Amino acid sequence: MVTVISLEKATVNGGEVPILKELSLEVERGQLVAIIGPNGSGKSTLLRVLLGLTPLDSGTVRLDGEDLSSIKLCDRAARLAWLPQQGLSPERLRVEDVVIAARYRFEESRKSAHDAARRALEEAGATELAERWINELSGGERQRVELASMLSQESGTWLLDEPANHLDPVWRARTLRFLSNRVAEGNTVLVVIHDVHLLGHVDGCDVDVVGLRQGRIEWQGKMGDDGFGEGLERVHGIPFQRATTGNREFWIPSQEALL
Repeated sequence: MVTVISLEKATVNGGEVPILKELSLEVERGQLVAIIGPNGSGKSTLLRVLLGLTPLDSGTVRLDGEDLSSIKLCDRAARLAWLPQQGLSPERLRVEDVVIAARYRFEESRKSAHDAARRALEEAGATELAERWINELSGGERQRVELASMLSQESGTWLLDEPANHLDPVWRARTLRFLSNRVAEGNTVLVVIHDVHLLGHVDGCDVDVVGLRQGRIEWQGKMGDDGFGEGLERVHGIPFQRATTGNREFWIPSQEALL
């Protein structure tokens, strides 16, 4: 397997309490990695470190074996696509133009960019939104446009911060299956997710889970591991119960008080 992302003893200080504490992690090409943990555990900061948006106070981050800081921004765009929590700009822009703009690194004709954007919108289930104004869309509709923009960017590695935000239950499930399909197509996907039960919508149980707590990796393994429930309890400080339907499993927090 080829290592795409490598962190070694990554530390980000945040006043008296570090946000990340000597965190080491390797992600191989073609993995689907779910980053879980309570609020304030460092999940979003981890993604920003991988993008080069938050500098490390110590440690290293490498992309395809290269020090991230040495890679030019345009080259990063060719390798990394990002969906942040905040979402798209509320400016009055046509959806199609937003998706076309994600292809800024390509030297191509307007027609080629237009055709690529249309294909991306179709794959993301957002074709009917192409002529709409982005600032007039609902949160869920805008999320689908953002996924189309990531497709349009044609980057090999995707970093997503809570992609199921603002989505109804049907589109939450579709989004997780969509990401699973992207991995099947050869993408590497790191996704920050709060609702652990959503992982049950991923086809199979071959999801690599990294559980953060107070800036450190508290547990790491696969969703299908026998110790997955114990791992969730270590990360969140509360027991979880396993539920199954068909060939899928879901993990639901119990009613016990938080530790």
